[in-house]
Amino acid sequence: MQLKSHSINMTKTQLFSIFFSLVLVFSSCKKEDDDHDHSTTDKSKPVVTISSPTAMQVYNSGDTVRIKGLVTDASLHELLIRIVKDSDQTELFRATPVVHDMTSYTVDTYWKSSVTDHTNATLIISAEDHSSNIGSDTVRIHIMP
Repeated sequence: MQLKSHSINMTKTQLFSIFFSLVLVFSSCKKEDDDHDHSTTDKSKPVVTISSPTAMQVYNSGDTVRIKGLVTDASLHELLIRIVKDSDQTELFRATPVVHDMTSYTVDTYWKSSVTDHTNATLIISAEDHSSNIGSDTVRIHIMP
């Protein structure tokens, strides 16, 4: 009987630990924070504008690609910057700047290209706000070996 009692206490402890962990996870960053006015009626997606590189710009392997742009929204949640190969969607570059609760973010980062074959690629900048609206902009580039 003592073994069963120990087993039940262990189960209660485990349940408490799981419950506490879930509370921490869900309270760390909710899309609808109580202390911010993130209206569920927000239907406006973030505005994303890429200013560099320009469409169809050609780079050589080893060149530095400057990635510039502007992202705006009433309350940004997440931002993702990627360069992917058009042929197979292989990710060549990825950045996730912290934009939580910002209303604007100026993108200004660099990527040093490195390819062995002629590569068509797409720069994608996508932003999500606290109402799960997603805005993005894309630019296609060419990279020569």
